Amino acid sequence: MALLKEVRPLHIIPPQLMQPLKPQVAVRLVINQIELVERLLKELGTDNSGFTIVNVMKFAAEALEHSASEVRDTAVRIIFNMYRRHGSAILHYLPPDDANIRKNVLYKSLFDGFAKIDGRPTEAEQRAHKKAVAEEAEKRKKEEIRALQEQLAALREIQAEVQAEKGKDVENSKHSKTDQGTKVPASQSEIPFEQSTVADYLDNLCIFCGERNKMFTDEGLDIHYWKHCPMLRRCEHCKQVVEIASLTEHRLTECDKKDSFGKCQRCSEAIAKEDLQEHLKTKNCNAAKPEKIANHCPLCHENFQPGEEPWKVHLMGRDGCKMNPRRMQTLQRTQQLQQAKPGTLATFRPGPTGIKGRSPTTTSRIPAPRAGLNKTPSRTLNRR
Repeated sequence: MALLKEVRPLHIIPPQLMQPLKPQVAVRLVINQIELVERLLKELGTDNSGFTIVNVMKFAAEALEHSASEVRDTAVRIIFNMYRRHGSAILHYLPPDDANIRKNVLYKSLFDGFAKIDGRPTEAEQRAHKKAVAEEAEKRKKEEIRALQEQLAALREIQAEVQAEKGKDVENSKHSKTDQGTKVPASQSEIPFEQSTVADYLDNLCIFCGERNKMFTDEGLDIHYWKHCPMLRRCEHCKQVVEIASLTEHRLTECDKKDSFGKCQRCSEAIAKEDLQEHLKTKNCNAAKPEKIANHCPLCHENFQPGEEPWKVHLMGRDGCKMNPRRMQTLQRTQQLQQAKPGTLATFRPGPTGIKGRSPTTTSRIPAPRAGLNKTPSRTLNRR
């Protein structure tokens, strides 16, 4: 009857259906009443129909407290219909969405329904997402720890081999002097002593930046390589520690993401393939010079004097590379040591580095797993 064109403009049926639900009325009659409200609301809406946000929401909120589950379920559907029509305007007639209210299963399902209508994740979905993110972060952390442990093991092997190589050089030099008729031939006891002296010299020494520090035990050197050495850098794509001087070669030949890089023939740097065409087209890069004429920094893109020591000056000096974040840390530590009293723990002296004799195909001195975390890291060395 309410849908008849003669009756509809009178708006007399909806207000009658909005009468408060009486507890003494039979449940069957209450169910019929609220189902009529649901049906007419879908047909007539709330625009000049006798249904308003106020009377419908007050009626539905009261129905949510009814003892009959059929009445409560119908009231939830009515509220969802109103939320689709009017959005957050209806929330004023409902309790606030908080943890205490969500203990009520009915209101929890109601607020989760609002989230689904809006396209937002429900509370359960948010918890599941946070749990998945936390598990993924923990997994990545464990993988990085495993990768770091393997890289640190490789660094220890490099340090041991450097010391052994230096010892061999001293031993050969001693034998050479003996063969040429030196005044006092080297005794069998002197050679181990010389080797021990060389080993002592290399103890607590970073072979890349030349810093000597009593804290540079095996673990201390590992931390120094990983976080502080200004000559090294963590590749942002594979997390491998590499020399900055060989960063371009690493990206093009060693990195797990090497297939995503291409080489610019103008600046000789590794450019992401997706940006390479635009890079080549603009020609704004700083052209690299031949290696015998100048070194080219992959961080600040500047050219500077060729050779090994200029790399250290550029990456560690006061007026050096502005794009090397570890440079200022090193300068600050050096300044603190200069101002400290005698007997400080650390000194900076020229020391062996891993960039001597580098050619365009030289690989990194800091190895890392190339094909998975469980594989043995590469141990390619540059002979100094």
